[in-house]
Amino acid sequence: MSKKSIDNVLRYLGLPILLIVTVFVYLNHFDNPFFFDDHHTITDNQSITSLSNWTTFFTNADTFSSLPANRSYRPVVTLMNAIDYKIGGGLDANTFHYHIFFWFLLLIVLVFILSKHIYRLSLTSNSNITFIALFSAAWFALHTANAETINYICARSDSFSTLCVVASLLLYIHPIGKKFYLYLVTAVIGIWTKQTGVMFFPILFVYILLFEEYDILIDFKTNTREKIFRFSKKIAPTAIVVISLFLFNQYYLTPESTVSTNYTVTRFEYISTQCFVIMNYLGSFILPVNLSADPDIGIIKPWYDIRIIAGFIVIISLVFIMIKTSFKEELRPISFGIAWFFIALLPTTLNPLFQIANDHRMFFPFIGLFIAVPWIFKVLFDKAKLDQKIKGYDLIVTLTIFCLLALHAYGAHKRSEVWNSKESLWKDVTIKSPNNGRGLMNYGETQMSKGNYSTAEEYFKRANKLIPNYDILYINFGILYGALKDHTKAKQYFESAIALKSSSPAPEYYYARYLSEQKKYKESKEYLKKALSKSPNHLLSKRLLEKISNKTIPPEREIEILVKKIKTKPTPENYLNLSLKYYEQQEYDLVIQTCKELLKIDPNNTLAYNNICSSYNQLKQWKLGAEACKRALEIDPNYQLAKNNLRWALENIN
Repeated sequence: MSKKSIDNVLRYLGLPILLIVTVFVYLNHFDNPFFFDDHHTITDNQSITSLSNWTTFFTNADTFSSLPANRSYRPVVTLMNAIDYKIGGGLDANTFHYHIFFWFLLLIVLVFILSKHIYRLSLTSNSNITFIALFSAAWFALHTANAETINYICARSDSFSTLCVVASLLLYIHPIGKKFYLYLVTAVIGIWTKQTGVMFFPILFVYILLFEEYDILIDFKTNTREKIFRFSKKIAPTAIVVISLFLFNQYYLTPESTVSTNYTVTRFEYISTQCFVIMNYLGSFILPVNLSADPDIGIIKPWYDIRIIAGFIVIISLVFIMIKTSFKEELRPISFGIAWFFIALLPTTLNPLFQIANDHRMFFPFIGLFIAVPWIFKVLFDKAKLDQKIKGYDLIVTLTIFCLLALHAYGAHKRSEVWNSKESLWKDVTIKSPNNGRGLMNYGETQMSKGNYSTAEEYFKRANKLIPNYDILYINFGILYGALKDHTKAKQYFESAIALKSSSPAPEYYYARYLSEQKKYKESKEYLKKALSKSPNHLLSKRLLEKISNKTIPPEREIEILVKKIKTKPTPENYLNLSLKYYEQQEYDLVIQTCKELLKIDPNNTLAYNNICSSYNQLKQWKLGAEACKRALEIDPNYQLAKNNLRWALENIN
């Protein structure tokens, strides 16, 4: 195929091919589970379980989250979550991912259109605008760092609000969109998606200054009043609508209980640390090898720390380049892109947040870099070609771009693998961010869910050194010791979590769940009521309260019902349920007897052998317990609970 033929294919089919490649790169992410804020905004949030009350999403910010301290006015996010809940028939993560990815593909198209428009305004005689814009869109689509946002369902607020900002700018550029103020509609939707959508105003300000009223920069003294009036007339509608809406949302619709500010540090400490954070973000743009779902960057003191100084120098250098390139017509895309980067970072740079840095915060600012950097490459490569007349220049550039995009695509695919399970994600965090106590705790939680209690305890203790007096960590300690039958410690940790008086319903809910497992329903109900008084939308508390409110049948009657059921339907499931009821009543001999009956119809039932093992251990008949667990492990060598019970037996035999 000739070079001309390849050029034609890329010109007309480049964008569709890019979208198909992007789908294949992210093909392994659609079944990734819920993480982080997904729990309080989606899985535990009753508000999204019905669309009948969707109008309240726009009038009541409490519907956004089940946690009082995490409620924000983001009605569009809540509405999209409710729609996906309805379409998926419940908490189907695939549905959420499909919806998010659809808008991501649309955003890729819009980035291509915007880049092409910006480059065309700075057109030079030897420029190939379509190819450069395609490179810009491809780099955005496949960049490894963006996988942190696309895989994180709650981060749809970042991706969709970014889509709204780009769409608003394109609608402003289009004659019809500008004439009928359609760009203000998408701007409003963007602000309702995430507060950072308000940054459309300064981005539009810079666009008008650089590309529509450029003579203000190059000849400010001539007709100054006329130029300022013309500029003000263009920006005024956006300024009035966007700023007014943002202030109204923040001061009248955002709950007072919402905690969006980090009061543990001074504003100066936070902002000075952001110099290093921004440098870290730029490093991830260039070489994203240390991405972490939960970074462990903390406040840096003193202000003259070498990391802050280095970051400050990098920022000043970029600002200098931004200003310098703004005065040259052919370099305006560079100035505009750098300005976009810094403008998009302002909300998280100036407002002290609890998390000092977060990788999904790069998604919106990086749009500017995806516009600026390809144009920088274009300018440098053109200069190299003209000055040095490099042989095979076009081939070298093509191969370089291909390798860059291929490496990013591979990285994005691998990051999606990391997000594939809680265990793999939090294990990655413990490696990339070893000083993150929450990461250590969450990895320990994944081990606890597998029955690796000793490993879980180790990670919880490591986390406790980094984040002492953390209610969620105390809850996990309580769950762990409850599973280990150390009820004294379990109760101590649950009560310690409650004593911290968090605004979250989690301490009361998990203690109530523990009490219900101990058949202490009356006490459990009291704590569930306390949890719901904190958060009326906490779905888990509501469901548990409903469940234990129906616990009118005494344990003896439940056993009687199961015995009769086995006579008519002697299934392994019924035998197992009966053995568990006996175990709860500490009737360990009956557990063993029931499980032996089960083994007559299902000789390889590992659950039965494990229950026999656990019961013999409770009776302190350690050798018999060890024999039963060994039999379970002969059938399933990976059965973790049997491994734990075998270890328990062997420790006492020795």
